[in-house]
Amino acid sequence: MSTRQTLWLVLAILAILALWLINFASVGGRSGLRTKLGQLVQIGNQPVLACDGIAAQRPIVILALGQSNAANLGTPTPSGGPPIMLTTDGKCVMAVDPLPGSSGDGGSIWYRLALRLSAIGPQRPIVMSAMGVDATSIDDWTATQSPLRARLVLQLKSMQAAGLAPELILWQQGEADARAATTEQVYSAGLDKLALILEQAGSQAPIFAARSTVCRSGPSTAVRAAIEAKAGNGRFRLGPDTDTLVAADLRRDGCHFSQQGLDRAAQLWAARLAPAVSGN
Repeated sequence: MSTRQTLWLVLAILAILALWLINFASVGGRSGLRTKLGQLVQIGNQPVLACDGIAAQRPIVILALGQSNAANLGTPTPSGGPPIMLTTDGKCVMAVDPLPGSSGDGGSIWYRLALRLSAIGPQRPIVMSAMGVDATSIDDWTATQSPLRARLVLQLKSMQAAGLAPELILWQQGEADARAATTEQVYSAGLDKLALILEQAGSQAPIFAARSTVCRSGPSTAVRAAIEAKAGNGRFRLGPDTDTLVAADLRRDGCHFSQQGLDRAAQLWAARLAPAVSGN
């Protein structure tokens, strides 16, 4: 065998090995996502409601998506608080933290947000649907073969079937991509993919994207720039800047919110969404 033929053989073997490694990593990642999805909080003893009865009230339905700070990984919420209306898996319940449909067994932004928005006094009731999955990247939400993407589409379809299609979509994600040093261009493309997935699943609701990149590190300039560039462009709206909530008493571990942090994050979200709900 000539030197040139040997070189081509080595290159071919390396290419095959690279493809195998990429596929292996993808399969491993999908397996890990399936495990996480299998651990989402399920509906337990919460009072079950008739979804058609709720739909008849023409509620403002809000779907919240993202990673750990969009899930139930905050400091646990004290018991005894009033429940909120929530829909998940095609069912409607009165729920408190930890909210069904998300990972973690602690507190969430969304429970507090629903209470704050209801206090604003909209003429229509607030219904939340939360799908926060810890440690997920934007690629986990948008990759073609991702089980998380499939779960998102299923969630949208079940909400639509119940007559509770989301009117507002909230995106609280970015920490994983900040850690991975995702570029502005790649994250921007991911946001476009997310919007397309939602559209193909039948949702034209505006997407409010928070700047949420701090997790035991400084904020990601690239991810924040991608989100800010999308604001006011098509379906995207600028959500709150939760990267500003960095004081020691607001993050229980430098990443996830304390009770005070959850309250402040919910306050920031409520201020951003108030114009969208106060006139309803």
